[in-house]
Amino acid sequence: MNTWQILQQIRFKLLSRRWEGDPIGSLVFQQSSVIVSVGGEEAAMATLITPTCVIQPLGASSDPAHDEEPDLIMQNINVRLTVTVPGDPIGEYSLIGGGRQGQSDSRGRGLLEVEEEILAAIAELNTIDGIVIYNRAKSEAQAELDDNDRYTALRAYSFEALTTASRFYHPVITFVAADAAAAGDADLTWIPSPARFDSRGVRILRVAGAVPTLDPADGGAVVVLDGSAFPAPAGAVTNSPGAGQFSYTAWVTYDEWDSGTTERFSDPKSSTVTVT
Repeated sequence: MNTWQILQQIRFKLLSRRWEGDPIGSLVFQQSSVIVSVGGEEAAMATLITPTCVIQPLGASSDPAHDEEPDLIMQNINVRLTVTVPGDPIGEYSLIGGGRQGQSDSRGRGLLEVEEEILAAIAELNTIDGIVIYNRAKSEAQAELDDNDRYTALRAYSFEALTTASRFYHPVITFVAADAAAAGDADLTWIPSPARFDSRGVRILRVAGAVPTLDPADGGAVVVLDGSAFPAPAGAVTNSPGAGQFSYTAWVTYDEWDSGTTERFSDPKSSTVTVT
């Protein structure tokens, strides 16, 4: 994944994060409170409800280990957390929490509580997602007192992510078509791709014979799944083509701009089966 994708994937992970141990599964951040920005935090904070995160791309270097792969980039990323807790005249609540509204509520949570959830969410990014990310440093906790005698606690977290210069779209893994127990049926199985900010579904086409189609828009193929449903079936579907030899091809579909349509396809994965 490149820097453009990784920044949005970090935002997606933070917005998807739910309080650890919360039986209701309440979200840590409101939808509008995690942004990707290089602007000043003060302007951003005027429109956000705490706790908030501002994700900032910093400097980058090309293949810092060997200086041989110009498309391999080490990108520095800053995540700035801000927490405000009302009724906190000495600055304790904003740091360790106080006056909580409940276990399922972000109100009253301190910076160090929210910090746990941020680090846990980003730790979910790994090589399966196509991301190698390192937690390099965190700043000291800072505090600011506003005109209403409320303390705001702030802290910045520094990460390094190994990225590429090009965008990447995860395909399904180990896509297999097998003859099913029922006559004329084929069982299609796969390992789903990681959930992403732009995930949409899985598109599967079928053609007769041993040569699979590599065109997701092939008008001569039979559509098994059209790729418009998310989440897609969890790695399995049964198709009924009748007896004969058939080739199936699967693509993961992506909606990068939240248009409600498929805008990108992963690389295809194919499998051929003889159905009895």
